[in-house]
Amino acid sequence: MYISIGFSGAAGTGVNTAGLFLGEILAAKGYTLWADKEYASIIKGDNNCFFLSVSSENEMKLSKKIDLFFAFDDVAITKNQDLYQLENIIDVKTPSATHRNMFAFGACLNIVNIPLSEGEAMMRKYIKPAQYEENLVDLQAGYSYAKQNYAYLCETINLSEKIGEDKTLMMGNQLIGEGAIKAGLEFYAAYPMTPITSLIDTIVEHPEIVFFQGEDEIAVAMAMLGAKFAGKRAMCGTSGGGFALMTESIAFAHQAEIGGVYILGMRDGPSTGSPTFTSQGDLAFAMNASFGETTPIVLAPSTFEEAYTMISQAFNWADIYQHPVIVLIDKQLAEGYKSLASKDLFTHPINRGEKAVATQQWDTYLRYQLTDNGISPYAVPGDENTLFIATSYEHDEAGATNEHPMIKDQQMQKRFRKHLTFSTKEFEKDFVAYEVINPQAENFFITWGINRYNLEALIKNQSDWWLIVMKIFHPFSAHLMQFFQAHEHQIQKLIFVEMNYEGQMEKIVRNACGLLTPEWNQKISHFRKWTLYPIFMEELEGLIN
Repeated sequence: MYISIGFSGAAGTGVNTAGLFLGEILAAKGYTLWADKEYASIIKGDNNCFFLSVSSENEMKLSKKIDLFFAFDDVAITKNQDLYQLENIIDVKTPSATHRNMFAFGACLNIVNIPLSEGEAMMRKYIKPAQYEENLVDLQAGYSYAKQNYAYLCETINLSEKIGEDKTLMMGNQLIGEGAIKAGLEFYAAYPMTPITSLIDTIVEHPEIVFFQGEDEIAVAMAMLGAKFAGKRAMCGTSGGGFALMTESIAFAHQAEIGGVYILGMRDGPSTGSPTFTSQGDLAFAMNASFGETTPIVLAPSTFEEAYTMISQAFNWADIYQHPVIVLIDKQLAEGYKSLASKDLFTHPINRGEKAVATQQWDTYLRYQLTDNGISPYAVPGDENTLFIATSYEHDEAGATNEHPMIKDQQMQKRFRKHLTFSTKEFEKDFVAYEVINPQAENFFITWGINRYNLEALIKNQSDWWLIVMKIFHPFSAHLMQFFQAHEHQIQKLIFVEMNYEGQMEKIVRNACGLLTPEWNQKISHFRKWTLYPIFMEELEGLIN
């Protein structure tokens, strides 16, 4: 069973609340939910939507088809009927209701046959006692309204039964924050910027973690590096324009070998663009995030669970390799919700890398010691008999500024040896930096980020189509090139799917894997979308016919 439910109205009318209340009830019944919200950057007067995709079979997909659409006003209908296929429009704009969202919530409960008492319990949980009674009146009125006017729908949909273990509806940014906290986060810095702003909400609930909101993203990034300099697990978060301001800090983190984790929530651009809508246009930027041959580690989770897990891996790699790590997050993942059980979430054990031996004499300690693996033992302020130096200038092993060509050559090669060490150690096995579902298939989609959900749903019953998902873009895994070499004659079609105009993933993968020959050119095609909304199932279905 799969059904999609939408709530839509003007900004400030509580569209999200209606959807979240319903989502929490259904998650507790064991349903698989993917909640997606679309909202305008215009603060007042425009239309907002909250969509719930509900599955009894653990299926995640976004469809243009909305089975139940609760319209708070006329704009909700006129705007969204051009974007979505609205199967059943439930008009909740006509009745007089002070709290239109609770009226719609009540109407939806009746239509899907969930007892009114479960809605009342949800209201008692979240609505303040002083406002409870007036909201209850609208909830009950909506419940009765649906019975009187949409009885035919009430007879066809039943979501009342518990079908599995309890789940919790969790937001992507919440998962990132909680994954970071489980991984030992001690300092978070941010300047609010959509779609990563709500990550702050999770962090500030933990007073043991220092949160710093700087005057701009330059201050934010440098404060994060300051905390990292002091030996703390530190992270900062932003989106495109804010990340542009952070890029010099990435060059500094690379040269000084400090590390640090950067969360980059992608949204539409360039410039301010359409700031509340989605895109995957920042991949090339993240891969080349600074100047002077600065090459950060770049990760891109493709599921809500991976977002939670990859943060712990990002912290470990920032510490082990003393290197900046960028985590690319889709807007649909950052601000979307999924129903999850606690057993679905996993973090890697904390690994803080190789620290300096405290018994060394301070005048013999070499912060940037030349080593075979490129990694020098680090110290933090307060460690006995060591020095901790962080310099933006080229330097010798001790950290003193030096402009001798031989020293430059040694330190440059040392820094880049870390990339080889990373690739050798972290990519020991196939499918670490990417995932291949059914390697023996003849036809493949290749994608990254949140697109994987719809593609997985698309090929669920297609034996001859399967999927490659990119997860680590830098360092690039040579195993993927070897996979393509080994399967060159087997693969008949390879379709790149991504949300940007230029095909940024396609360029990276084809260049790195040598997929530029006439033979590969005949097999390769692409599907790209750059028009603000995520890729829907209906847009992909024609690709396999």
